[in-house]
Amino acid sequence: MATDFACLPPAGWWRRLMGVTYESIILFAVVFFFGYAYSALTQLKTQAGWNSSGFQLWIFAVLAAYFGYFWSSGRQSLPMKTLNLLLLTQSRAPVSVLRALVRYSAVMVLLFGPLALAKYLHPGFAVLSLTTFAWTLIDRQSRGLQDILSGTLLVVTPDVRRTKD
Repeated sequence: MATDFACLPPAGWWRRLMGVTYESIILFAVVFFFGYAYSALTQLKTQAGWNSSGFQLWIFAVLAAYFGYFWSSGRQSLPMKTLNLLLLTQSRAPVSVLRALVRYSAVMVLLFGPLALAKYLHPGFAVLSLTTFAWTLIDRQSRGLQDILSGTLLVVTPDVRRTKD
């Protein structure tokens, strides 16, 4: 990993899309494992109530811990390592845990807010969940709305696997 973050280019929309796709595959396993653990410990049933709300809060907390860890202090998840992605602050410094959690919260609001509006008001609101990704196409630094709200920047690191001995 490079120590001089100033020269790293921002990640474009295609690399971001691949990162989201790959991260979703990993998160499926994480959510499945921790969801199964929760349901086994609480005897979760399918009806609505305090237990299903507890399950949603549990998964929210598990994902917050996952992203809070991998987005902070210069760490990278497996998809981020594979695609040479690194999350930095706008001043090109490693992200703190608090800033990573702010970014995670922004992602959740920007993704699930429009989906909630689609469920309760009109299905057309679901299109708004694509806004944060579409914003990367018009922003000069390819930032999503979650990056703007949290003061972060997703950059591409040099591929150390391609260097010759």
